[in-house]
Amino acid sequence: MPALLIAAPTPLSGKTTVAVACARALAKSGTSVSLERAGDDANAAADRRVFGSIGSGSGDARIIEVPAGDPSAALKEHEGARVLIVATPETAAEATAIAKSVGDALAGAVLNRARPSDGEGGADYAGIAPLAVILEDERLAAPGLDAVVEVLKAEAENVAENAPHSLGRLVIASIAADPGQTYFDRTRAESVIVRSDKPDLQLAAINAGARCLIVTGGLPVLSYVRDRVAEDETPFLSTGLDTKGAVEAVEALYGATAFTADAEGLSRLDELFAGADVGSLFASAA
Repeated sequence: MPALLIAAPTPLSGKTTVAVACARALAKSGTSVSLERAGDDANAAADRRVFGSIGSGSGDARIIEVPAGDPSAALKEHEGARVLIVATPETAAEATAIAKSVGDALAGAVLNRARPSDGEGGADYAGIAPLAVILEDERLAAPGLDAVVEVLKAEAENVAENAPHSLGRLVIASIAADPGQTYFDRTRAESVIVRSDKPDLQLAAINAGARCLIVTGGLPVLSYVRDRVAEDETPFLSTGLDTKGAVEAVEALYGATAFTADAEGLSRLDELFAGADVGSLFASAA
């Protein structure tokens, strides 16, 4: 079985996300898979951590993510390999150029972070219909807590190293005297940004099942809130930034960091690739 190279015109197009999705789809069909990351570019180490967190292992099918750009060198290194191109609406033209350049080695394409206006078929990659069209998805775009801790320069509690944990659906706590838990339930909050002088809202977020609490402003948090954080093992980030600054910093991470392979993200990938014929990508080139 030839190797499948996952390529893209630009970094952070979604290669790692698609590689994981293809690997899981193959595994569900009974095919053993090896997930590999080639190159030493800026995102290589993070991608290898993602692959390692889901058990990249060894297998009959090899899926190899290659650095962004022209995959010609990787094709020469892996004789008989095929290429799956991952593009976004902004890079569709460059992806089409890559599709033409790899010729018979082209296995297909995936359009990632598509908009509804792009249509079901997405872009036309040298006559190849996309294997999948992935609409913009908050779950898949959400950054991991490690990236959030770094950008907020936050003190963190209950954030395990090397444990994938996505921020999920982020909600800003209400400033008004709104019944906190009802508000967080209604907004389906998974992570909450709340001021450090709002202990009632902090507790309401925890009671509503928030997966992460981001406390802004740098003021001391009351002991009974910290006791609940410790009791529930809720990831807790404390930053000196004000709420506006924290929101702007975190917002910039969405879609701009490596895929977080936590349970919810993997489940979402399985849904998106449920109808994709991944096995056909490994067919020998004509």
